[in-house]
Amino acid sequence: MTISAKTKRNRPDAAKEIGLVPLPEEMLLNIRVDGRHLSRLSCSPFGQRELVLGWLFGQNVIKTAADVSAMEINGDQAFVSLYAEAGLGLKQYNPVQVTACSGGEVRPGLFENLPSVSRSYSFTLAQAISLMEQLPPRAEMFKKHGGIHCSMLADMKEQCLLASREDIGRSNSVDKVIGWALLNGTDFGQAALLTTGRISAEMALKVLHAGIPTLISQTTLTSKALEIVRRTGLTLIGHVLKPRPILLNFYHLQTNGQIR
Repeated sequence: MTISAKTKRNRPDAAKEIGLVPLPEEMLLNIRVDGRHLSRLSCSPFGQRELVLGWLFGQNVIKTAADVSAMEINGDQAFVSLYAEAGLGLKQYNPVQVTACSGGEVRPGLFENLPSVSRSYSFTLAQAISLMEQLPPRAEMFKKHGGIHCSMLADMKEQCLLASREDIGRSNSVDKVIGWALLNGTDFGQAALLTTGRISAEMALKVLHAGIPTLISQTTLTSKALEIVRRTGLTLIGHVLKPRPILLNFYHLQTNGQIR
């Protein structure tokens, strides 16, 4: 048998990678509550405490940050302990999986008996635009990497931004600002949530569950989110920075019996 020497070639996997910019980091965060594994979240490796609090609140495991007696973040593990009187939410835990991005089974009855929400404050489209225009300077990770979502919480009475948080997941960025609000005792009823992300059913449900009456997005909404908005009275503005924004329940504000 004659063995010939192989011709040395430049293989693609041996070549230097060209065109890569600093990539956004991704981790899988395991959430355990009182020893029970609840979920594994794909997320950015920062702001995990706020993320876990906001996620547990959105899953109805906790009502307030005070329900948590201890939390330890160790690498990709989040260990949470609840006070005994707050354990009912854990016993009744029924996961909410509705996002098209992560899949999962949508539990029966998830879209039934939705709570209603109403605005006690008024604001103009120009004010909503002004708040959203303050987002780019706050999106530090987006400027560095691209591909990062940002959500902000605004006090609509004072017309000021309270907090902004970024994550590779749009729903994670929402959970983070909600987690921040829980830690800081924010009045959700006087707030609005602004986000770079598409408004899916999951996004609408998170805001609705918190009792935040206004949701503002740079982009569009899904048909299921539209159904939720129509049924609950949630005020929504989509494509807020575009010439033709989407306005839903925007003028349906009741003050002393008058609609404006």
